[in-house]
Amino acid sequence: MMTNYDSIAELQAKLKEAVAAKDQAYSERNQCVARLAKFAAQQGYVVGLGKHDPQDYNWEDDWRNIVYIDLPTGQISWHIHDSELPLFDGVPAYKKDWDGHSTDEKHRRMQAYAL
Repeated sequence: MMTNYDSIAELQAKLKEAVAAKDQAYSERNQCVARLAKFAAQQGYVVGLGKHDPQDYNWEDDWRNIVYIDLPTGQISWHIHDSELPLFDGVPAYKKDWDGHSTDEKHRRMQAYAL
């Protein structure tokens, strides 16, 4: 098979770089979500940590943590990696179920709240 890479080692290095860039982007996002969650809690909104359905075998085990925020415009949520749970110290357990919102719906709810 022809590739644009000179060797398997070069391909592995490029993959490693791509994974590191993805991980950095998620880390930055999770820091923002942690600040948003703490701010929302200070404003009196329901904020909590939950778990992704353990029967969903298509989901990675270290991404099963979910932070929820209940805005007046609806529930919003993000999956959080195990390694970043310390960012959410003090956030209580979430007592409700996920309402089924999509990522697009989450963004619509945040936009509607911001307006």
